[in-house]
Amino acid sequence: MGFVEQLKTGNFSFYGQCFSLLSAVLLIVLGAVTFIAHIVYSILAIVFGVICIVIECSAILMLCPTGPTFDRGVEKLKNHWLRFGFYLVFAIVMWSSLAKDGGVLAIGAATITVAAACYLIAAIKKQASMSISLFGAMRSTSSHGFDTRNAFPI
Repeated sequence: MGFVEQLKTGNFSFYGQCFSLLSAVLLIVLGAVTFIAHIVYSILAIVFGVICIVIECSAILMLCPTGPTFDRGVEKLKNHWLRFGFYLVFAIVMWSSLAKDGGVLAIGAATITVAAACYLIAAIKKQASMSISLFGAMRSTSSHGFDTRNAFPI
């Protein structure tokens, strides 16, 4: 299934992933742009952006070796309720940047709020998880994080 077909499915898990990746890019870019003016919130924005990418793009996890404990932790995050909770906390922190005149960081806060809302709707509707086909929808890794789909047996 291609990206356009995935957009037409009405699966809010997919929409949440799209908005989460959009907000990750925005948080990293806007955090870098406002670094001098708002050091604490800029660092938080960059960290939240990186966390969003790690949560949403399972293909990135194939680039580095991971342990079984880390893999189990990432697998737990496939739950819509947990993702909603994480993104809601991220959104609240980023919205609080407006109290310190965070300005453009509110753009990242708005997109991550939409991502949290999408995951909430997906959880309420009990929709199945759906990954963006462009970003690691097919994941086959061993416990150490290496891609083993085409590995030869020993």
